[in-house]
Amino acid sequence: MFATGRWLFASKLFVAAMIGFSISVHLGFGQNYWPMVTCCVLANPLTGGLRARATYRFAGTVAAGIVALILAGMFGNMPLLVVIVVGLVVTAAFAAAIADRTPRAYGFQLFGMTLCLVLISSVDHPENLFTVAVSRVTQILLGIICIVVVDSLMPASIDPIVRKRLHGWIPDMRRWIEDVWAGRNDDVRRPRDRLKIIADLTSFSALAGQLRYDPHVEDRMRGMMFAVQRHLLRLVPLLSEIEARSDGLADADRARLLSTMTGSPAADQAGADPSSADPWEAFVQRDLAETAREAATLWSEVLQLEAALDYDIILPPALEQSIRDPQPLPLRPDMYLVHRIALGTALAYTIICGLWWATGWVQGPGMLVFGVVALGFFGALDTADAAVIGFARFTLLAMCTALLLCFVLLPMANDFVSLTIVLALVVLPLAAWAASNPMALLLTAITLSNISLGTSYNPPDFGAFLDTFSGLLMGIFIGFYSLQLVRRFGAESAVARFLALTRADIVRLTRGTPPADRDAFLERELDRIGQILSREAPAAGLDDSTPLLARLRAGMNIADLRLASAQASDLGVRQIERLFSTIRSEIASPAPSSHLLAALDDTLSAFWWQESAPPVDALRSLIGLRLALFDRAPAWKPA
Repeated sequence: MFATGRWLFASKLFVAAMIGFSISVHLGFGQNYWPMVTCCVLANPLTGGLRARATYRFAGTVAAGIVALILAGMFGNMPLLVVIVVGLVVTAAFAAAIADRTPRAYGFQLFGMTLCLVLISSVDHPENLFTVAVSRVTQILLGIICIVVVDSLMPASIDPIVRKRLHGWIPDMRRWIEDVWAGRNDDVRRPRDRLKIIADLTSFSALAGQLRYDPHVEDRMRGMMFAVQRHLLRLVPLLSEIEARSDGLADADRARLLSTMTGSPAADQAGADPSSADPWEAFVQRDLAETAREAATLWSEVLQLEAALDYDIILPPALEQSIRDPQPLPLRPDMYLVHRIALGTALAYTIICGLWWATGWVQGPGMLVFGVVALGFFGALDTADAAVIGFARFTLLAMCTALLLCFVLLPMANDFVSLTIVLALVVLPLAAWAASNPMALLLTAITLSNISLGTSYNPPDFGAFLDTFSGLLMGIFIGFYSLQLVRRFGAESAVARFLALTRADIVRLTRGTPPADRDAFLERELDRIGQILSREAPAAGLDDSTPLLARLRAGMNIADLRLASAQASDLGVRQIERLFSTIRSEIASPAPSSHLLAALDDTLSAFWWQESAPPVDALRSLIGLRLALFDRAPAWKPA
């Protein structure tokens, strides 16, 4: 609680908020708490995170102001139509925020929230809309400038944190490689260690926005960071495949076949000899060497990138070119959540507007804002129900804090110095708490926006004060029950959904695969695996990465087989299509059946006997698919 960094963060936030408040009072804006609230919601211990949020906050606010003016000009004399159109736009904005899993989502969230604040609160007084919109945008811009300038005096870069993570990945991945090469697969801790590596690698994409806005992270450095991530993620399925293909080999055979990592002469390049006594072993050993060479190339490039990050050396031309356009693993939208949150937002918006219309409650706008915020900011979490309840608790705590300020402390402040002291007594401890609990920033923002801090302090009527917070809590609970009606919660539900999406993707791959689809499947599946593994493994029923990686390898081999079928004869194509039909019929089964194994073996036999020159890529894909689905099955023998 008394760490220096925590109180430095709190001090920067408080200084920026007071500067924004002072300038707002001097300019005579009226609602001078808005720059302070803006500083609170933007504050971040790291400069990159703060600047990213500031950029998207400003963009969302300006866009909301412009849209509000356009809608008011079009429907200003039809309040009901304004409310309906705003509801549709806000629903779309929060759906877009759920779909965009980057810091840019904050811009969509602020767009929807600000549109409600500006337009709905002025729906009965459209003549004031221009003044309200300009004042709100100006004050938010003032808060943004203050917090960014104050933070720039003592910036805190994310670079050391990222470098520590990067340097932690390399030894973890090296241990994985050594375990695979040595055939050490019996330690129960190793699968769990691999879960952590994959989850950490995929979650790194969420830092892309912060790195882009961090002044201490140059473009080339950022490119190398994401190149390390992409290379290590590409190693994951290769290591899993090597592990499956080398399982059961004697140590001497494994050492010989995996000697490609040290640049030894390549293993057999040609296809297996049809007269071989054990064609399965011949195929597996040849493909193991091919896969090992590919993994060796990637690992060598990872080590070069790590050295370049530490010592700023020039990379080989091809590798240097690959970091010119730094792109992390893309984070795909979860369309289930997008649709469900959109439906929940529309439902909550309709219920609250109906209640507002039926009762004429003056707190309707605040109730509406907090209702949609509860869904838009917390609805996508696995434990969204608990998160919204937590939001309500922090709102209650904000009410108590505002009560202390409004009726005990602020009446004792009769000049700027005493006002600063009073606010420091409340804001500084809350901001220090927020360094480890971001919800405390929300508590601070709600408190400051409900203490009537205008040009001069006028204590609110106690009844009006309670009425305000009653409206906020009512909005939160309507949002909570709307969320309960539209979606399921829990890690188990999310894992089941991701596995169903994987099955649907595999079915699509069996029907047709342009070359780009294979890479897109790999990216989507790595993202899903990362999301699954980021959940608590026991809660999700997972303690081993093997089934997840087997599905990934199966999908990639199906995609490769679809592409390789173009080189096969008509008979080979028909055999592949029969295999794909069997896969589609059994995709929902809990485990691959003996019928599917027989179909795979029949396809291998058909290529073995009926193709004059069996396509090497098709054979490799069939072998990889068999090992992914039936790693413990007896070796295939030509029928």
